Amino acid sequence: MTYQPLLEACVESTNEAMHAWKNGAHQLEICSQLEYDGLTPEVDVVDEIIAHVKIPCKVMIRNRKGDFYYTNEEIQNMVLQLHHLKTSGTSGFVFGAIKRDEKNRNILDLEAISQICIAASTLPVTIHKAIDLCDDLLTEVKALRNISNVHFILTSGGAPDAELGSDMLVKMQKTAGK
Repeated sequence: MTYQPLLEACVESTNEAMHAWKNGAHQLEICSQLEYDGLTPEVDVVDEIIAHVKIPCKVMIRNRKGDFYYTNEEIQNMVLQLHHLKTSGTSGFVFGAIKRDEKNRNILDLEAISQICIAASTLPVTIHKAIDLCDDLLTEVKALRNISNVHFILTSGGAPDAELGSDMLVKMQKTAGK
């Protein structure tokens, strides 16, 4: 059996989305400010892109640049953003959050992730590369299996790129299962 990669493009505009679609992208991740690793786009941008392309479009939920440690207020603001974006016809959302545990290790903020997943309801959620900042990737993958609408993990296996993280990616896939 040959593995066929799924090609996803991160886009900020309708022109970028059309270009990606015409050049073979299977799905899009709609963001703003990619120079900051992507922030939540405006609803009208999402509406316009979805109206022009015929491939699945996920939307980034991230309300500020910088780290992935969020306050409760920031999570509530992102939940509100998500609710506004759900009416756009998006095929899912992309989100990630981390926190420090009692041993000062980076772990996923499962409470924040759960709040976003509840708000997303039946739409799938992709956990983004914030997971790559965690200290024990396999433990985090196991924990994500308990959140029903986490369907995907965007990761490079904790390495700067997927090629360097390929051994960990294999382990993560085995741990995640379907």
